[in-house]
Amino acid sequence: MSGKFPFSILSFATVFVFATLGCNRIPDDGIRFAEVTESQPITIEDFSGLRFTDKDGKEVALSEVMTRDYLVLVITRGWYGGVCFYCASQTSRWARRFEELEPYDAQLVVIFPTETEEEAPKLSELTKRIKGGEIPNEDVPYPILLDINLMGVDQLGIRAELAKPSTYIIDRQGRVRFAYVGESIADRPTVDSVLRQLDQLTP
Repeated sequence: MSGKFPFSILSFATVFVFATLGCNRIPDDGIRFAEVTESQPITIEDFSGLRFTDKDGKEVALSEVMTRDYLVLVITRGWYGGVCFYCASQTSRWARRFEELEPYDAQLVVIFPTETEEEAPKLSELTKRIKGGEIPNEDVPYPILLDINLMGVDQLGIRAELAKPSTYIIDRQGRVRFAYVGESIADRPTVDSVLRQLDQLTP
C-alpha cells in the first residue's frame, strides 16, 4: 500500500468538517447555552440612565452609545481571577455573528464588571480571549464597556460574587423588551434565542 492518503477518505473528511462546522466554519467549543423562548421579569424598566466606563476611562450613558432601534446588552460575569470560559465563548459567538443583528436594526454592547478601577486593565484579557479562544475571531466588532465598582450590576439587581450573566434587549426609549438573567455561570441565552426575540419585535 502506498503512503498516499486515499482520496475517498479525504473527500469524506472534507464533507464531515463542513457538515460539522457549517458554512460559516464556526468551531464548536462544546458549550451549550440556553434556548430561551420568553422574557423574565425585570427590576427596573428604564435602562436609559445606566452609566458605564469606556476603555479610555470616560463615563458614558447607555443612551449615548445607542444608535440603532434596538440594543442587545450582554453583561458578563466579569473579572474573578480571570475571564471565565463561558464569558469567552459567549462573546466570541457574538463576534462571529455580529452582522446578523443588522436586519433588525440592532447593535450589541458588552459590559465587563470589575470591583475596582485598578482592575479595569483586565478588559484586555477579555479582548484577547474573544480574538484567540476556542472560537477565534480576527476582530471584536462591538464596544466593551466597564462597570467599575459594580454600580450598574447593583442597579439591575444581578450581583452574585460579581455579576450574574445577563442579556437584555432595549429599545431607543430605554425600555426593556427582553431580559434573561442566568442562574449559574453557564446559564446564558444562545445567539439564536436573542435573534428570535428581535424578530418578534421588528415589523
